[in-house]
Amino acid sequence: MSRVNSVLLVDFDNIHAATGEAFTEKVANWVLWLEDGALSHRQKRRKFLSKRVYWNLQHDIHRQTFEAAGFEAFNCRAFAKNKINSGKSSADIVLTMDAVEMALQRKGLEEIIVLTTDSDFVPVVNRIQSPRLRVVVGGKETDPTYDLYSQHADAVVHMSALKAACDYERTKRKWYRFRSPPPEVPEPRLVHERRSPLMMRVRSAVRDEMDSRSDEPRSDDAHPHLTRAAELVMQLGARTPDQPIAREKIIKALGAIPDFTPTPQKGKPAWFGLRNFAVMMMRLRALEPCIEVRPQKRNGTQVICRMPDKAVKSAVTQAEARA
Repeated sequence: MSRVNSVLLVDFDNIHAATGEAFTEKVANWVLWLEDGALSHRQKRRKFLSKRVYWNLQHDIHRQTFEAAGFEAFNCRAFAKNKINSGKSSADIVLTMDAVEMALQRKGLEEIIVLTTDSDFVPVVNRIQSPRLRVVVGGKETDPTYDLYSQHADAVVHMSALKAACDYERTKRKWYRFRSPPPEVPEPRLVHERRSPLMMRVRSAVRDEMDSRSDEPRSDDAHPHLTRAAELVMQLGARTPDQPIAREKIIKALGAIPDFTPTPQKGKPAWFGLRNFAVMMMRLRALEPCIEVRPQKRNGTQVICRMPDKAVKSAVTQAEARA
């Protein structure tokens, strides 16, 4: 059976804080869990072309353990004095540069695992994700990151599963099978996000404002479903405003419209009868000005939803009034 060509990039400071000492003491176990196909496409086993871990200087005591498991370890010291004094590192930017470089240059790469729960990596996920490249990240069930990355990444390694993987052992193969069964991944124990009452009212007011905007009458002579398509893109973008939306996620969302297809089919033209994805998004932008469409040299068309200033101001005002 073929294996998935993958790379593993670990934000050590972030993951170690979420999982504890077992993450450093049993590196071989959780790496084997990933290699055996945990959260991979069709549960295929992985072949790691590269494994890298990024940390601050004080964690270099774990270098021997990680190098024994086949990792390259990078000390990512900060340069600003105030950051050095506060114990921060430059791991995020180094990991980001490596992820983008590998996505563009590593031939035959099918997957990148960015093992972090830092929500700052959402733009990185959207930038490197493509039909040929699958992206897996980490997420905590105890905060919004699991739900957030579930909307952007192809798969999310939740922290309780990673903790359990520290004790993983490969099941013995049955005589009539070619391989041992893939590892089981426990369901995440989702915990409701802790929000302040004021933030809950702000978000509720923003949602009400967006809903009222979607009720405004619109007209389009080209296709009756374009208005609905614009609403779906806005709903998708409202979850993470001002962040790029992956093309694949837009296509998946528009799949709820019966007449939509990204490829020509019998009696059903692609892209609502428009020339391509970019032309379709420009037409949706004409219907909904909050949709921003940017041409990109390498990645085609970038789509961003901008939260209207009016909606934000109105939401904050209403929330403060209710408080």
